[in-house]
Amino acid sequence: MPFKYTLMCDTLPWSGYNVLEMPDIVLQAAKDAGYDGVDLPADPTKMDGRQWRERAEKYGLEVPELLGAWGFYHAGEERNLASPDNDKRQHAVNYAKSAVDLASEVGARFIELCASQPAIPELPFPRQSIKTLRQCFRESIKDICEHAAQRDVTIVLEPLNCYEGIPGVLTTVYEAINYVDELGLENLGIQPDVYHMNIEEGSIPDAIRAAGDRIKHFHMNETNHCGFGMGHADFKEIFRILKGIGYQGYLATYMPRMTQEVADSAPGEMYHGGQRSHEVDESARPDLVPILKRTLSFLKGMEQAVDLSREFYEADTVRY
Repeated sequence: MPFKYTLMCDTLPWSGYNVLEMPDIVLQAAKDAGYDGVDLPADPTKMDGRQWRERAEKYGLEVPELLGAWGFYHAGEERNLASPDNDKRQHAVNYAKSAVDLASEVGARFIELCASQPAIPELPFPRQSIKTLRQCFRESIKDICEHAAQRDVTIVLEPLNCYEGIPGVLTTVYEAINYVDELGLENLGIQPDVYHMNIEEGSIPDAIRAAGDRIKHFHMNETNHCGFGMGHADFKEIFRILKGIGYQGYLATYMPRMTQEVADSAPGEMYHGGQRSHEVDESARPDLVPILKRTLSFLKGMEQAVDLSREFYEADTVRY
């Protein structure tokens, strides 16, 4: 059965678009390009859940996930779910709960949690003990999952690379597996991202295979954030493993990183919490539909090739 594809709308500013300011343009483009859904930013201060649910339905699109803003560069504030400072940690938990409420209103099934670096990154190792940070993060997960369970929302853990995430807390799929297995919560799963896995995992296929049915949502990204095929991800192998473990969820795609000129053409706020201090060149903004069509064409072609290969070589076997 073919995968469904969803567009991560909070990466659209990389190509000069902002879904919160240009919703009809973006959703129409996603539909025209052939997407099945759109993953929206989780911004309870700017979004009316019911309006967004109606808007997505108008274009015949599902909203599988709301994407949390966890990095300081993204959120414009620190949201540290692993902080030993109770006030700081509670601030992040409160944001997550409000994002869950918004997801319930929109009709989204998933909210993603990350253990992002604090406002002043701590590299190569965090200042606090990793054991303490993990315990704080674990408590945050339990609190948020309890809130989400009452709203039929599933929490997915996304491991970030060690430059964006807190090393030792949630930077590998195996760490995510440990949280899921230790906590044993029905509405807790994993959301791997190929870009982050490329930096942190010894083997991307092995990590996907190990996570197995714990994977609820998947970020199909290129290793350098550019267009598919411009990095070195082995998408054929990734598709083969996902098919082999019986994954049936959505594949979420990033907007490919483009030139700085294109990025500067984004309206309003970019991928961070600050406002622009200069005029933007709207003429630099590319047509969105061809970009999205190229993305889907690459992935669907790869998926079809893997399906044909499995049918030819793996008939009557369970190997993957």
